[in-house]
Amino acid sequence: MNTMRKQLTLLAVLATLLGLVATGCAAKSEAGTPAQAAASTSADGTAGELSPPSQTPAWYYKDLVDSAFIEQYVKMPRPENVLIIDSRPYKTKHALGYIPTSVSIPDSEFDKRTAELPKNKDALLIFYCEGYACKLSHNSAKKAEALGYTNVKVYAGGYPVWKSEGRYTAIGTPVVEEMMASGKPYLLVDARPFKTKFQQGSIPTAISLPDSDFEARKGQLPADKSIPLVFFCEGFTCKLSNESARKAEKLGYTNIMVYEAGYPAWVEAHGSGSAPVTTASSANEGAIAVAQFEQTLKNNPGSIVIVDVRDADEFKAGHFKNARNIPVAELEKQLKSMPKDKPVVFVCSTGARSGEAYWMARDVRPDMDKVYFLDATVTYAKDGAYSIKAPKK
Repeated sequence: MNTMRKQLTLLAVLATLLGLVATGCAAKSEAGTPAQAAASTSADGTAGELSPPSQTPAWYYKDLVDSAFIEQYVKMPRPENVLIIDSRPYKTKHALGYIPTSVSIPDSEFDKRTAELPKNKDALLIFYCEGYACKLSHNSAKKAEALGYTNVKVYAGGYPVWKSEGRYTAIGTPVVEEMMASGKPYLLVDARPFKTKFQQGSIPTAISLPDSDFEARKGQLPADKSIPLVFFCEGFTCKLSNESARKAEKLGYTNIMVYEAGYPAWVEAHGSGSAPVTTASSANEGAIAVAQFEQTLKNNPGSIVIVDVRDADEFKAGHFKNARNIPVAELEKQLKSMPKDKPVVFVCSTGARSGEAYWMARDVRPDMDKVYFLDATVTYAKDGAYSIKAPKK
C-alpha cells in the first residue's frame, strides 16, 4: 500500500513538473511573437514601434528628444556643428528611406568610422534608428559619449515615427529604380533650373519644375494629393529638392520624398539620364572653365565680381573671399545696378542656381557681355577655404 502511495505521489510530482514545463514552453511560444520581435529589434534594429514603452528600458540612452526637436535641424545646408546620424544598416534600411539630411553611420560600423564625426566635441549629435524598440541609436550615442562628445541626443521614435507623422522622407537610388519598374503612379520632379541643368540631361520620366518657379508652375503637380512625389536636384549639397518638398507639403501632398543623392548619383549608377535637349544655344553657354576661375581667384581676384546666389544662411556658413551675396530669388531686382566694366561670375554650391542667375542676367541685362557662371560642385569653409569639383560630362 505504502509502495503504491509512493508511486502515486511520484506520478503527481512528475505531472506537476510536466505542467510547469508545458506552461513555460507556452509562455516562450507567446513571447515568440510580439515580445520576441521586440527583443530581436533591440538587438538588430530590424523592426520598430510607434509607441514608446510604458517603462524605460535599462539600455536606453539618458538624453532623448522628440520629432519637433530634430525637425528644426533638418536643413540644407546642414547647420554648423550639428549632425543627424542614422544608426541602422545602410542597404537594408537607410537606402530605402531615411530622415532628410541625415548621414548613415551604422552602429555595427561605428568604431571604424569615427573620423566622420565632427572634430568639435561640443557639436550636437542626434542618433536615430528603427523606432522605440531599436537599440542601435542608443548604442551609438553611448559610444559617442565615451569618445568625449558632450552634446549627444537620441531620437528614440526614429524613422518609423518620423514617417508616421506625415513628414517627408529621403530615399536612395534603389527606391527610385523600384518605383520606375513597378508601374504604379508616381511623379519624379527635377527641381534644378531648366536651361542649365534639365536641358543637359535628367533622370528618365522626370518633369522639370525648378524650385525658383515652383509657385508659378505648381499646376504641373497632380490633382491627387496622395500620389508619390519624388524631388531631386544636384546632389547632397543642393538644397533645391528639400525646398520644393516643403512647398509641396504646404500644398497638402501627403506622400513626399526627396532623392538627395540626385542626378549625379543617377548618372554614376546608370550613365547619362534622358538625352540632352537640343537648342539653338548650348545649355553650358556662359560656364567659366574651373581652372580659369581658380587661377583668377589665386592670382587676380580683384579682376572679377563674384556674386554668390545661395541663400543668406549658406553664405554665412562659408563663401569665397570678396564675394557678395545676392540670393537668386532677389537677383532680378538688383541686376540693374550690376557693373558691366568687370566680368561678373555667379557662383553657388552645385552650378544649378548660378546657371539660373546667368540666364536671368542675360534676359534682364543683355548689355552685360561679360557675365559667367561657375558650373561646379563647391564646398565652402567658414575660414574662406574651399574646394571646387568640375561636373562629370
